[in-house]
Amino acid sequence: MRVILFTGKGGVGKTSLSTATALACARRGKKTIVLSTDAAHSLGDVLQTTVGNEAVQVEKNLWAQEVSVHAELRRNWGRVQKYLTQFLASQGYQEAVAEELAVVPGMEDLFALIKLLEIRDGGEFDVAIIDCAPTGSTLQLLGLADVLQWYMEKFYDIEKKIALAIKPIVERVIKAPMPDKDVYANIEKIYDRVIAVRDLLTDPAHSSIRLVTNPEKIVLQETQRAHTYLSLFGYPIDAVMANRVLPAAAGDGYFKGWVERQQEYIDQIERSFAPLPILQTPMFAEEMLGLDMLAEMANVAYGDRDPSDVLWTGRPFKLDGSPGNYDMVLALPGVEKDEVDLWAKDEELIISIGNYQRHLILPRALDEHFVTRARLTDGYFHIHFAKEA
Repeated sequence: MRVILFTGKGGVGKTSLSTATALACARRGKKTIVLSTDAAHSLGDVLQTTVGNEAVQVEKNLWAQEVSVHAELRRNWGRVQKYLTQFLASQGYQEAVAEELAVVPGMEDLFALIKLLEIRDGGEFDVAIIDCAPTGSTLQLLGLADVLQWYMEKFYDIEKKIALAIKPIVERVIKAPMPDKDVYANIEKIYDRVIAVRDLLTDPAHSSIRLVTNPEKIVLQETQRAHTYLSLFGYPIDAVMANRVLPAAAGDGYFKGWVERQQEYIDQIERSFAPLPILQTPMFAEEMLGLDMLAEMANVAYGDRDPSDVLWTGRPFKLDGSPGNYDMVLALPGVEKDEVDLWAKDEELIISIGNYQRHLILPRALDEHFVTRARLTDGYFHIHFAKEA
């Protein structure tokens, strides 16, 4: 199944473009579903039909679904949340407050994305289009998989064994419930699903992300940051979609300054994201609502291209070499040398850029290898590993 995620700053037109893309795929004969994982759904509004938490058929080959983040949270996190709520309540928190604190930030969006696994495993669809939450939430939930893997591989087994062993004693001493085997089983199940989602979305043969932007300074800056951070975590990006571009005809009067400024930003977009393809859609004369308008939008955006194709095949991460000498290359577009920090510790590599940090668990091939040099060149971070002499 082909998976395409659309993300960008709130209000840039993600929902319109993702839905237009899904419609174009469906009309090429591919059984397609478009999913909204944003808590503030607008998929039904764009399609001009009722869309809910169950997939509804919009037309031949096209289904739509607005994933209920709260329903998915209860289904996936319910057992753990119940335990955490009981524990916090035993420590004096009011039930409503305890229930709210029992939800880890970003979990709602992550569980909505886990719905994708069910769709893939069902085998009913050729293409899944995901209308994601605004950029910040998307980055948070995509990075959460690495954080969870780090915790599970470093501490989970030890903590679980200790907690289950001392459970009867601790409960009598602190007068609070300790997690039981069911709680730990639920955590392990969640972990497996999160990693499965991460593996699916980082597989460039099946998945890619399309960044939606507008030719405006603040929006462009956020899109550049998203490009960097998604590349840091190994998520393949195959296109940038510049939406709401004022046509040249609008530059004859009141919007002359806007048209000129937008052209400057279009030039910057092309420089900043090369060699990614830049797909432009104009500021249309009316709202892009309903199937006819969405079909027109897709036609302008993609032309003769098949929207379900992988539009660019560059790799955000690769490791090459042989025992004794390995080179790791990470795509880090738009980053300056002094913005990157690197630490190597045992089998772990930590890369920090701004507020984001990635913990890379190194493959076994790099056992007994050490970082000997690192350099940032033309948007790529080169890290060389060698065995100690």
